[in-house]
Amino acid sequence: MWKKYVLFVVFWMASLVFIPTVTAFAAPELKVNVSAGLDGKAKYGKGAPVTLTIENSGSPFSGDMVIDMPFTYSMGMGEAFPLEIGTGETKTISFVIPKMNDYGGMYGIGNTKSIFFYEGGWEKGTEIEHKGAQQITATLHAENAKFGVQFTDNVDRLAALKAVKYDNASNLVWINASKIGASAFPNEADGWGAANFIVIDEYPLADLPVQQQEALIGWVRNGGIIIMGGSDNSQAEVGLFAEYLPLKVQEKTEMNTAILNKWAGTEGFEGMIPSYKAELTPNAQPFLEEEQQVLAAYKQLGEGLVIQTAFSLGDEPFAKMEGTIAFWKTLLEMGERTIQVNPMSQHYYYDDPMERIVYSIGDSNELFPSFKVSALFIVGIILFYMIVILPVLYFILKRKDKREYTWWIIPVIAVVTSVAIFAYGAKDRIGRAQIQHTAVLNVEQDGSMAGYYAESLLTNKSGDFAFTAPPETTLFASTRGEDLFSSSSSVSVHKRAMLEKELAGSTVHLRNAGYWDVATVYGKTILEKMGTYDSQLAIDDKRLTGTVTNSFPFTLTDVAIWSGSALIPIGDLGPGESVQVDEILKTDTLLPRREMFNTYMGVAPTHSDDLTQMRKDSLLSFSGEQMNKTEKPVLIGYTDTQLVPIELTQGKPTISSMTMIAQPVEVDVTFNDTFTIVPEMMTMSLLSEDTLYPADSMGGTVNEYYFNEPVYLQTWKVPGELNDVKPSWTSFKVSKIQNQLYDVSILNVQTGDYEEQGGNTFTIADKLDDYITAEGEIVLRLVLKDARNGDQGRAPELKLTGEVAK
Repeated sequence: MWKKYVLFVVFWMASLVFIPTVTAFAAPELKVNVSAGLDGKAKYGKGAPVTLTIENSGSPFSGDMVIDMPFTYSMGMGEAFPLEIGTGETKTISFVIPKMNDYGGMYGIGNTKSIFFYEGGWEKGTEIEHKGAQQITATLHAENAKFGVQFTDNVDRLAALKAVKYDNASNLVWINASKIGASAFPNEADGWGAANFIVIDEYPLADLPVQQQEALIGWVRNGGIIIMGGSDNSQAEVGLFAEYLPLKVQEKTEMNTAILNKWAGTEGFEGMIPSYKAELTPNAQPFLEEEQQVLAAYKQLGEGLVIQTAFSLGDEPFAKMEGTIAFWKTLLEMGERTIQVNPMSQHYYYDDPMERIVYSIGDSNELFPSFKVSALFIVGIILFYMIVILPVLYFILKRKDKREYTWWIIPVIAVVTSVAIFAYGAKDRIGRAQIQHTAVLNVEQDGSMAGYYAESLLTNKSGDFAFTAPPETTLFASTRGEDLFSSSSSVSVHKRAMLEKELAGSTVHLRNAGYWDVATVYGKTILEKMGTYDSQLAIDDKRLTGTVTNSFPFTLTDVAIWSGSALIPIGDLGPGESVQVDEILKTDTLLPRREMFNTYMGVAPTHSDDLTQMRKDSLLSFSGEQMNKTEKPVLIGYTDTQLVPIELTQGKPTISSMTMIAQPVEVDVTFNDTFTIVPEMMTMSLLSEDTLYPADSMGGTVNEYYFNEPVYLQTWKVPGELNDVKPSWTSFKVSKIQNQLYDVSILNVQTGDYEEQGGNTFTIADKLDDYITAEGEIVLRLVLKDARNGDQGRAPELKLTGEVAK
């Protein structure tokens, strides 16, 4: 018998030895490696592709990998990726981070965790630890670093690009797309975020999957510049870009490269090269013309450009000519200047639109009418209570000789009064959840619409809520009020909000929302063409006349022309309705849109008692600051039809929707005899000569800037309506010069030299064509006297007078 006990003890002790080994193999053992960026290159604040390689040396894992993605200081969420990985397997997951930032480094947190694994799924599963990389990291370059991507079968064809010395960047780095590999090209526009330029050299874009082509188009819409050369199969090679090409390439011809010498400021071109006859497509603009033959042109697509030449960019002899380096430098810089944001809408403090929207549109969108309780009503209840309790109650009870009832009547009245006050304030919050949706959309040149939105939810219960949107609309959850990036915070971003993506779109889950709490999601959207403002407007002797028609399938209210920093009201327009316009202006033309409110300098919307007007004011403020991409006045109007396709998945909430739609407006202007062009009628840029960065504007209509660099170029451009008039200029007057701050010179476009001017004001009335370019630009050069420290001051102002050519 004792032998049995001995054997039992031996087996028991042996089991104690082997249990840890059995336990170790009873759980997944995951190890993660991270690769991020375009060929390992990424930028602060820009999107990047990320690839995670996961190895499992333990038991099979079934659940979700979760990545924390803090998008801005006010937005962030986790993104869930389903993962099934067996013992001994290795799997790769690729995705795009909308913004690469080093929040941990900024706050002194060296080991912030952003990669998580949940066995059984993120909703109810168990978090397990893993080895290897704990966060998404990459070598981040400064935002002013310049990156280009070359799509070519032979990188030597574009060798001149690597020799370009780009003035407005800390460096200019070119990435060969073949190093990334077509299979690894991002499927989302943000994946190309680090790139400033993409050059296509007879590369078959049409062979890429549609999703990758759409990602490239989205990148251009977000401000990218794509450059394509001419070829025999241009239309077929570029795939989805075919409808956005600025040139329609025709039969072969030859081009004398000498024309490029003056254009690129070089002497390195000579001889003929193969070329194509080409004509501009609708809405395209020429960069370079010779004897009515277009050699290079561009078309604006959203905030970016599609540039095309009428000759091959990689074929010899052009690609090997000495002047090719200067050609590329000129083309790249012209492209960047063309898409520069109107500096009149920029501020001393840099703002990302997705950060700024939280504090402009978001602030007003989160104020629900049910929050507003009438002060008079509350005071009335209190006075009534006091009157009932004190004199009336006392008088009645004394008369009835029932004063002993006071002990229960007073509490009952107090409770009834409290319930009445509560019911009045809560009547709109108890039944259903409420949503306020506020959006601003620009009508693009191709008729599509693009813009931003805020969607705020006032809950009627606690718990989780989810919003869905199609792929063209992004979803970002607000984390305002949550100190997610401080060293003392124990809250992971995904504990507050979780994003799930599928081919049909994405879903963001707002987690653990409180009772009667406000939760907000933000995003960007691109919508197909729904309609336009159709306008036929003309100005003659400062009188604006014509018609405006609503061609959208919904009613527009408060339609107006946004000219300068003022609105010219038109009224409400139903679908298909037109209205006659007849207004007297103060200037000879309508003015480019300017900001109406300068929230940085204390000039802000003041309609604090009207929540609807507050939302409109916030749209005007945000649109003027962040969406001012045109040199033209714009038509605006509002609709209560929700256009951005975002939906709450639970219940049927009450929805209050407001969308502002803006569209540049064309106006025929008749100039009579003599006329004056005042500063407000022109567009003006004030860019550093070295970096092309704008001077930091104080915003609004204030002509004050912070000059942080030694030399600035101030470029004034006369109204486009003068292009067909060909005026005879009689004088230029430059005023408000601050000589104690900077010296001013003016560019002589004939000699290429800057001629220094003195005094606080100077006037030029002779040989004026020497100072205005064919594009109608006048350039002043400001050399700061204290270049080391910079200073704050006014910029010069320009006024022109001219006569209509007889």
